[in-house]
Amino acid sequence: MGHISVMDILENKWFGDLCSFLGALTAFFLCMILPLVGRAGMATVHATQNYVTFLGVLLLAIAFSALGWWSKTRRRKSDQSPYPWVSAGLTCFYLTGLVILLMGGLKI
Repeated sequence: MGHISVMDILENKWFGDLCSFLGALTAFFLCMILPLVGRAGMATVHATQNYVTFLGVLLLAIAFSALGWWSKTRRRKSDQSPYPWVSAGLTCFYLTGLVILLMGGLKI
């Protein structure tokens, strides 16, 4: 029985695809909870919990999409697969959202 390392799993095609899928799925969830950090969500007594919840989901989305991009980029070196533009774009989109959130731009 062969030895399987963590890097073998991280560079596996299904792992990168799964992380990218979860990153994209998280975008749908973020859209649903976006009102938590808007004007109405910030005017409540639990505004801090709303902010922390949204921030946590956004960080999870960044982790999924970045890990998917990283995994696909690593795998690309060995099998010459195309560059993962969607995963890279999604990661940049989430990072932009994080900057906007931290600067208070979603409070409107």
